[in-house]
Amino acid sequence: MGKKTVALIIVLLIVLAPVSYVLYGYSEFSKVLNPGKPKGESSYVVLYSGGQFYILTPAQYKNIQRPLPPGSKVFNVTLKSYITGSPAVDLNLTLRSPYDRFVIVLGSPNVQDCKSNPSLYPGSCQFRTAAVTEVSALVSSLFSINYYLKAKAMGYDNASAKEYAYEQTQLRHDVAYLSFWTKFEIGRGALGNEKVLTVLLIGPAEGARCNCIYAPRKGLLVIEGTTDETLRAEIVLIEHIIGFQWPSGKNPELVTATG
Repeated sequence: MGKKTVALIIVLLIVLAPVSYVLYGYSEFSKVLNPGKPKGESSYVVLYSGGQFYILTPAQYKNIQRPLPPGSKVFNVTLKSYITGSPAVDLNLTLRSPYDRFVIVLGSPNVQDCKSNPSLYPGSCQFRTAAVTEVSALVSSLFSINYYLKAKAMGYDNASAKEYAYEQTQLRHDVAYLSFWTKFEIGRGALGNEKVLTVLLIGPAEGARCNCIYAPRKGLLVIEGTTDETLRAEIVLIEHIIGFQWPSGKNPELVTATG
């Protein structure tokens, strides 16, 4: 084998190896989001009626008096478990564990059209904005609790611990869009792991196929809804499942479900 041939092979390896790695990570993304048959499932009905959300089991919903009040909306949601077999345990494990940082994936790059040209967005900017605001505030609150407890363990007083938790949360909070690179990062495991909590919103703009919530692995939470309004309802369901309550007057809700 001649020197030129060897040199050419080396150059090709240098160029193709990184490209192959990136393509591999990107291809793995679809596998991450389609992990196969879940270990367990739970079904819920999120009912919006009279300006409030109600969380019901399918059996409870069947017993509700009909017809529903005008303006009521019903969202059927499935929780899937791929980690422990219990969807509720998976949610608590994923959202309440300590992490170094967290990333909210707002959706496809089309979501940016909600700021510049809402008519181009293939969904509801109103409800996607509400969903993003709610889930960002929820995850930030849960994230800050762990750093508050850490500060208290280090001997901080209450006020200093709160300030420390707030500062750490702001420093460790990122947002992203579901671009090629984000899919690559999720596919290769750089996002959505034991150190980096990643919450991914998948709605009509991203080709959602179900109204479901699941953690395909620890550190990665997928909230999928066939409408942006469903995404908003699913976040309310998550808050109910993990027992999270907003302090009085702190709920970041921007719009009602009737829009």
